[in-house]
Amino acid sequence: METRARKRTRKLMFVSRPFVSAVVAALLLAGCGPLISFGDDGPADDVYSLEYGAVNANTGDMATIIYVEEPLMSDGLGGIDVAVALENRKRTNLQGVRWSANSTDLIRDYFVRAIGSMSGTRLLGQGAIDVQAGCRLGVKVWAFEFVPGTSAGDDRVDIEVEFILIRYNDNRLIGQPTFSASSQVAVSDGENIIDAFHSGMASVSGDAGKWLAPLASECTLAVSDD
Repeated sequence: METRARKRTRKLMFVSRPFVSAVVAALLLAGCGPLISFGDDGPADDVYSLEYGAVNANTGDMATIIYVEEPLMSDGLGGIDVAVALENRKRTNLQGVRWSANSTDLIRDYFVRAIGSMSGTRLLGQGAIDVQAGCRLGVKVWAFEFVPGTSAGDDRVDIEVEFILIRYNDNRLIGQPTFSASSQVAVSDGENIIDAFHSGMASVSGDAGKWLAPLASECTLAVSDD
């Protein structure tokens, strides 16, 4: 059973931005004066990266190159804030914790390395848009969020990603699977929550790698006669 302090901490961890804005507006109207800063913005956020931890083996055949597009993020999941899904379709952000860069960039970089390594396929991401490739891999992120439960042991991180593999030379749709993972969070602090994101990304990448490996031959570049 959670202590009162624990429950209070959980309530304070997720603060709705509209609520904060309403309180500030009310104070301004009541005081009829300017908003004054006392130079104390509180403790700095803990900043976390999203990195593929295994050895990068994204060195597949040069004749099979797949370009990974910038992920499309659903429901405001992009940015540096860690998204939190609440009951009744409400959403907010994790207080005091943020990503080291835009989540779209972190997710694409992770998939380029992880799925490339797990499928034995050469994947290219940001900076490779002018490189000739056999296929493009679209990424649609449907869920990438922390979901608090009724108690600390019920907290989890949900990740759901749809992949769309299309061949360039004839625009043929080769595959369109969706993979998901739900990782439990034993202790709901920043470090353990981010660990759950890494666990979920590893699971989704593993499933995507197994799916992509036998399809790599569909993306082989045509050999020039010159």
